[in-house]
Amino acid sequence: MLYSHVQGLAMHLEKEAHAEAATGQSEEQWMDSRGPALRELVESGRFPAFTKMLGAFESGYDLRLDALFALGLTALLDGLTPLVEDRRAGA
Repeated sequence: MLYSHVQGLAMHLEKEAHAEAATGQSEEQWMDSRGPALRELVESGRFPAFTKMLGAFESGYDLRLDALFALGLTALLDGLTPLVEDRRAGA
């Protein structure tokens, strides 16, 4: 699982690099071009959870890979802790 976490982030970065090379658009430019469609979804009122989530990014979003990696790693390790502790206890 840990390997897959690292590999998944690396593959995501590689796909983004390929997409940027193919389209000539940076990730930021691509996201900006999607703004009207996202606004339309929000204004429709059909997706309140999505609207709430987007509201958290009103001042923008900076993809910090170190924080994303740490969050995923923490979740994985916390999830594995009971398995490790059960083995130590002889379960």
